Amino acid sequence: MIYTRATNNAEGYQIKRLGSTKMADDWKEKIIQEKLGGKRDWTDEERMELCNKLDKEMEERLESMEKGTANIKDRWTEDNWEEKMGEHPLFAPYLQKGKTDGEAPLNSLSEGLAQLKYAPDHNTPQELAQNYKEEGINHFKYKKYRLSIGSFTEAIKQKCEDVDLNATLYNNRAAAHWHLGNYRSAIKDCEKAVELKPDYSKALMRAVQCTLKLKTWDECISWCDRGLKLNGTDQDLLNYRTTAVKEKKKIERDIRKKQIEEKKKTKEEQTLLSAIETRGTRLRNKNQTVSVLSLSDLEPCHPSAMGSKVHLNEEGQLIWPVLFLYPEYHETDFIQEFNETQCFEDHLSAMFGNHVPPPPWDTEEKYKVENLLIYFEDYKANKLIPIDPAEQLYKVLMDSRYQVVAGTPSFIVLVEGSEAKSEFLRRYE
Repeated sequence: MIYTRATNNAEGYQIKRLGSTKMADDWKEKIIQEKLGGKRDWTDEERMELCNKLDKEMEERLESMEKGTANIKDRWTEDNWEEKMGEHPLFAPYLQKGKTDGEAPLNSLSEGLAQLKYAPDHNTPQELAQNYKEEGINHFKYKKYRLSIGSFTEAIKQKCEDVDLNATLYNNRAAAHWHLGNYRSAIKDCEKAVELKPDYSKALMRAVQCTLKLKTWDECISWCDRGLKLNGTDQDLLNYRTTAVKEKKKIERDIRKKQIEEKKKTKEEQTLLSAIETRGTRLRNKNQTVSVLSLSDLEPCHPSAMGSKVHLNEEGQLIWPVLFLYPEYHETDFIQEFNETQCFEDHLSAMFGNHVPPPPWDTEEKYKVENLLIYFEDYKANKLIPIDPAEQLYKVLMDSRYQVVAGTPSFIVLVEGSEAKSEFLRRYE
């Protein structure tokens, strides 16, 4: 029976029993055909004659190589080395076209070597662990870190009694995890390594470096302290610990700053709600139902008012975002800051005064401050309530019939004597 070593999900290798292979026999048959013409029953004289012939050919080949007259086809070059190597039964399976690393079947010789190296029947647990360790190191050198982890894992599974070897295996696997960015797994392996070998400075340092990558500063300080107990003058550990302490203090400072800002914001919001409630302003939420006073009721929902919210100025006055609606033209003006002590005519004059050009939609130029009427809607009674333009905003908002919808007071503006005004007012009759 022949044995081969099969890959086991990047976790190492296992010995797997296979049927006999024809690889060696095929190679022998090829030699018989090429050199012996297929003849198998040779006499002693014929064998001797063939040996002399082969010796002579070898001498001629060596002489031609020495003189530089050998056929260029027989030389090993960068272009033909695979073909030349493939003529040998040990390497031929790995050089078959279409095969990638690890996929080609092992030949008899390679299978036998694998059997000797990895079979539990032929090796002690320590020997197996050492063999897998060497394999893992080889993968590591070629940056095949996942395969390296698999090999070191198989070595650990052997549970050999060599404490130093096991500690090294955990440390080596941690190094492979490090290169893959598996910092938490690397730390776990470093912990195992240090448990087995408390003075393992390499494992301690690697754990510190992993915590720096993860920015777990408390953990970093703890690992540094463990390392400094072994060597209190290690400059790298002292520097890493200093860095961790600084970063930890910075985070704590940022947290305190954020808490202070949140506390300040909460206090300002409570003051704002208290000011609105004291003035008797009634809020109506987005669902068009009267609600208990809350911050969510002050969030604007009109596209023009998004991002603006009622607030208090330094004098303790409420500053509201306000909408003026012109139903005749389906237009809207948004006043971002309307001080509650200001009158409506202050803003109407600024938008429709004689010195101000008319808006593009007022083609008839009839929207003049002296012609304008302003109303608010009484939702409960379904009526329009006229407003004196000289009235201050806060007095209107105190009217028991008025409700602020979605934190944005809105008012309807019509032109005195216009047909549009009469038609609009009829909707509320």
